Amino acid sequence: MSQAVQLEFDFTYKPCEYYNSKRTKAELYTYLNDHYKGETDLVLSLMSNKIWDGTIQTYTEMLWANEELWSLNDWSEGEGFGSSDRFHYNKNIDETIRWNRLYQKAESEFVQLHKLIESPSNEDVRAYMKSKGYN
Repeated sequence: MSQAVQLEFDFTYKPCEYYNSKRTKAELYTYLNDHYKGETDLVLSLMSNKIWDGTIQTYTEMLWANEELWSLNDWSEGEGFGSSDRFHYNKNIDETIRWNRLYQKAESEFVQLHKLIESPSNEDVRAYMKSKGYN
C-alpha cells in the first residue's frame, strides 16, 4: 500500500530575486558599466560613488539612484558641479533608497499577512505603511 505524499507550495507573491538580491560591489560596477552606457560621466560618477559607499546594494537600487539623477544628463559642462550639488543629489539618492527599502519591507509584510499571490496595490501598501507608522 502506498503512502500519500502531501506537497506544499508557497504561491505567495515575491519580488524578482535577480533585481532585489544584494550584490557584491564588483557585480554592481559591472552592471553599471554594462547597462548605463548612455549616461553622462557625471551621472556615472555619482552612481559609482553610491556603490562604493555601500548605499546601492541591488540592481533595483541602482535604478532608483539613476532616476534621481536623470536631470543631470542635461547639465551643461560649462556649469560647475560643486560640493553642495553633490551633497544634494547624494542626499536625494539616500532618501529614495531608504524610502523604497521601507516600502519593500512593508510590501513583503503585507503579502505575508494576507497570503497574496499577486503584487499588492501601491495604495494598499501605503495604507499599511501608514497604519504601522512607517515614514
